[in-house]
Amino acid sequence: MSDQHSAGSTQATATEPPDIETSTSPLTHLFAEERHGDRQAREALFCTFNADLGFFERTVLGVTQSTGARVTVVGDARMSDPDPRAARNAGTRYVHGVAATPHGSAFHPKVAVVVGPQRALVAVGSGNLSVGGWHLNAETWTVATANQDRCPALVPELATWLRTLDQVCAISPTAVDGLHRTAAALDALATGSTIIDTGHHLVHSSTQPIIDNLPTGPIAHLLLYAPFHDENASAVQTLLQRFRPGRVTLAVQSRGRTVIQPASIERVVAELNVPLSVIEDDAKAYRHGKLIEAVDTNGRRWTLTGSPNLSASALLLPATGRGNIELGIVANPSISLFPSGSPISLTDVPAVSITSSAAIRQTSRVLLIAATRTAGGVHITFARPFDGPVEIHASLEAEYDVWSRIGTAPAGAQHHLLAGVDLPGGSRVRGAWHDGPDLQHGTLIFVTDPDQVMTRIGQEATRSAATHDPYTLLADPRLVDMWLTGIGQLAAARRTVALLGAGGTTGPAGKSERHGGGIRIDTDAEDWLRYSDDAKARMGEHMFHFALGGLPALAAFAARSHAGLLTPTDRLVDERTAGLDGDDANSVNDDSDPSTSTNEEPDDRSRLSDQHKRRIRRRLTSVVMEEMPNYSAVDRLAISTLVLVAVELGVWASALGEDGWIDVLATAIESVDLGDLPLPLEASAASFAAVAIYLIRDHLPTTGRIREALRYETATSRTAHLYPAAELNLVAGHAGPLHNSRGFPVDPDDVMRTIAMIVQNDPLTDATEVVEARHPTWRIHQHSASVLHIHGNFRTPFAAAGEALDSIGGVAVAAIWATSSHGGWALVARDGSDLIHVEQQHGPVLWRHYRLTQLTTATRVAQDKELANRLRVPHGPLVQPFETATTVLTSAGVNITIGAPTCF
Repeated sequence: MSDQHSAGSTQATATEPPDIETSTSPLTHLFAEERHGDRQAREALFCTFNADLGFFERTVLGVTQSTGARVTVVGDARMSDPDPRAARNAGTRYVHGVAATPHGSAFHPKVAVVVGPQRALVAVGSGNLSVGGWHLNAETWTVATANQDRCPALVPELATWLRTLDQVCAISPTAVDGLHRTAAALDALATGSTIIDTGHHLVHSSTQPIIDNLPTGPIAHLLLYAPFHDENASAVQTLLQRFRPGRVTLAVQSRGRTVIQPASIERVVAELNVPLSVIEDDAKAYRHGKLIEAVDTNGRRWTLTGSPNLSASALLLPATGRGNIELGIVANPSISLFPSGSPISLTDVPAVSITSSAAIRQTSRVLLIAATRTAGGVHITFARPFDGPVEIHASLEAEYDVWSRIGTAPAGAQHHLLAGVDLPGGSRVRGAWHDGPDLQHGTLIFVTDPDQVMTRIGQEATRSAATHDPYTLLADPRLVDMWLTGIGQLAAARRTVALLGAGGTTGPAGKSERHGGGIRIDTDAEDWLRYSDDAKARMGEHMFHFALGGLPALAAFAARSHAGLLTPTDRLVDERTAGLDGDDANSVNDDSDPSTSTNEEPDDRSRLSDQHKRRIRRRLTSVVMEEMPNYSAVDRLAISTLVLVAVELGVWASALGEDGWIDVLATAIESVDLGDLPLPLEASAASFAAVAIYLIRDHLPTTGRIREALRYETATSRTAHLYPAAELNLVAGHAGPLHNSRGFPVDPDDVMRTIAMIVQNDPLTDATEVVEARHPTWRIHQHSASVLHIHGNFRTPFAAAGEALDSIGGVAVAAIWATSSHGGWALVARDGSDLIHVEQQHGPVLWRHYRLTQLTTATRVAQDKELANRLRVPHGPLVQPFETATTVLTSAGVNITIGAPTCF
């Protein structure tokens, strides 16, 4: 067959206009819209025959809401049988609507739309809203993109079709609203844009049969494929009579996967005397894409793709005349879309039939299509009136198998208000009616809360744990990678919203230019709302709320009914019921859900393996130390809180050393305010920084390391302007899950005292707090402006004085008196690299001078006699004072001529 090409190409061809693409799934195009990062979309609409809501919530809902859109799903009411354990967000995060035709035919279109004032994405195809239709099957989708400059004619044509739907079938009222809002948004974009004729046009069955919308003219070759044929081959017969093709090629799938009656096909081609050839597609993927392809006598080609099968109800009847509601695309591709395969005889094709199940016929008698929460109660809607009363039963929250009667709709009612009944959005309701002595039950409908579904919630745009709290993120290093990568990509692509910085003139100098210098400053509430919506879309609402208020804010958010995207625990929805004429569970699609993995949330450090910790540690360190300036302020705050949680979970083995967490957390604190901190974030950022700086200070070494102490001093000097804005309740929220270096819960009051000392900039007070925390039995007070006096049950006053001296930072000269309850005292003073040690134990007063290096401290000198000997500067007999000592002591305000200080 010279006019065929290798099997089922679904890639855009070089001759296709840039506004149109043929694809196997709309999903990649949804992600492309989301990557714009501007959340410009206002409406998202998905029309389908069969909906796997578990798949939708796992894979499609998050990315769609991250575009900024409200979401509406419309499926066939007869086929709707959602698993409430999998569909945890229907009625709250999105509208789950159903449609019922008056004669029991199928609501069968496959459409995906995302539209806003700047861009639109329109996909019309063959795949249902399921793992098969969007991932596993061989499907055919035509995807059009529009913007403010160019708009394919397909876009306003779809808007016109959307307005016909509630005229030809009964649809859930909230879903009708979504259909009309989507149509209006498409028209608005098209009105301000240049309409482009791409050669693709919409055909539908709302007003006339699909076949009457197909091109006319002599056909040399007709190529046909559909997964479903009607029993009598009426559709094929009418096509052959209409086009009188010179020859026909029919494709079927191997292993009996095409529902067809070969005897009926043989009869039709014999009566019409049309040459027929048959090929068998033996591809592993189930071919659910439908195709009518015609090649005229001049070699020009047109195709019909979309939802119509080769059946009378799909092609030959309008929706007003017992036909399906179908939607297709007529186009003029340059190459064939027909599948390749091996020639076989029609007699070798197995006969396969399907029948509608008794269960579908029975539940179709009473079709409850909507339950809407209102101020006066729950408003229920039936597809059509029923001749008897219908009990309404409800199932609440996690009691999926427990149903209670909440009221009764009278006979003949299509609409009824259950007055005084208040069911939360997402609750399940179903009808129950008597058929003789038996009580029959209809399929369930989710209660829709209009306030919730109309809220455009910024939800994670990547599949990277958009709804994960920080503990769940750290349960799997892959989630950390995906989350950080996702918010990085979106932050780079988003449109900047400049807000008044909290730091003002006291913030870190020279930083604001890197984050929107020269951009308009705006403090309007709408700008903050847009800023926070963008943040929620990037990082997920759990992380957003945790970053702003710690565990209390996260708990309060989680406590709101259906506030977050709940994780479905799916049963597998059989794709064999998807998108077919009269199809049911006996159909022939053998799709299965890909295997999934379960990530457990860690509730203690032992849950994290060493390899796990190592991967998270490397990723967080890389982001904090190298990438933080590339993120917005709220993103940096979220990342920094993640570091804080990782510290608590033991991701780092130690606070100290080159591989310790002090340097990473100090850098995170310094990155919180780079001159772009919005005013509404000021208290949250300051409170986080207060807790983090407290932890660093609490873990400072008591031995020879000075690197961490210097890092602490640098961090405090760079962030001191933040701490006056810290609030005790927010500090308590961030401190809630944390423990100090001694394993006790962090006391928020201790945190507030720490930052008070930083703000007061009193190094001796700070050192006093450090020493008291480490040695509760020691007594310490400020002896003079530059001298602290400590007293304790230590045997080596020099070592105690050296440790206390090393705790004092930020002053040029400092000194420590240390007196022991065992007798003896030591005076240690520091001026730059000069360390003076004056001591009296059991004999005369001894005077020593040491020259410190960058790697030595007073503590190390006191503990290491060999090091002390190497560093000591000789000045003659030890019992004699020397000039350097008296100079340093005088600078520190010490007058040793009056003797050692008295004990407490």
